[in-house]
Amino acid sequence: MAHKSLLAALLIALSSAGARAHGTVGERMFVEPLVTEDANVKNELNLPNMQFLVQPDGTWRSIGFSFEKTLYPGRFSVSLDQDRTYVHTDGRSAAGWENLDLGLKWEAVANAPHELVLSPMLVIGLPTGSSSVTDAHTSLQPTLAYAKGFGDVRSRWLRPFAIQGDFGYDASVTGPRDRQLVYDEVLAYSLPYLNHNVRHADDKYEIEEGLRRGFSRGAFFGNLFPFVEFNSTTPVNGAPGGTSSVLRPGVLWMGMYVQVSAAAEIPIDMPGLSGPRRYGASILVDWFLDDIFPKFNWTPFGRHRNHQ
Repeated sequence: MAHKSLLAALLIALSSAGARAHGTVGERMFVEPLVTEDANVKNELNLPNMQFLVQPDGTWRSIGFSFEKTLYPGRFSVSLDQDRTYVHTDGRSAAGWENLDLGLKWEAVANAPHELVLSPMLVIGLPTGSSSVTDAHTSLQPTLAYAKGFGDVRSRWLRPFAIQGDFGYDASVTGPRDRQLVYDEVLAYSLPYLNHNVRHADDKYEIEEGLRRGFSRGAFFGNLFPFVEFNSTTPVNGAPGGTSSVLRPGVLWMGMYVQVSAAAEIPIDMPGLSGPRRYGASILVDWFLDDIFPKFNWTPFGRHRNHQ
């Protein structure tokens, strides 16, 4: 019984009221996608970020982290992203770090009435990777990340939907001449938005204080976001290979301090892969550093502010 009490206490803490929740624009809370770039500027730590894929000739695993820190409140941030990859194919194994990604993000548009965010980004790939799993080279990836809630549409039952995505061009600066288009999309349905803004059946939900308070079955299921994510890359300018796409249907639970996501991983039209044994899974734990450590709101430029 003691361990059940401890689990209940932990979930109560994760769902309790506190500072403004992650990705809040107007009445909309956007989620942290599995792979797609999040358009919102924030202070967060993704740890762990895990992926597992079964291929016809073996398995591929990845575990990594990403960290984002706001430089100017609601406008600019810097991020670090790195994964460690494990490959087992044809009886041979390899493991090593991928290249370290340094990201710079500018939240150029944050429109609360239309639940819209537009953020140009620049992702710089640094040649820190292990030769056993990747080509260590420098790359530049200008990207536009976006997020749009459906809260302004006429149909009440469509309003809990939101889309998030990015479109970028990834080009190597050193090493092999790799050029590829990167495009990602997430469609999520917010049960908190449905219950509070559409059905008006949840008076315990406060946008400025996080998600539902307390610990109960209703509170748990009221904090769920079913989603489907699509991620794809296409080589351009004579770069070798073909389009690689992955579909990730899943669900996430968002508390006050953390978001936990799990999804199936279904490769689509991946070069060199054939047959039925193509499946995997993705798991992401996203920690909201602002809410865990309020002093983390400090920024070297400007003063902390909410979206207006």
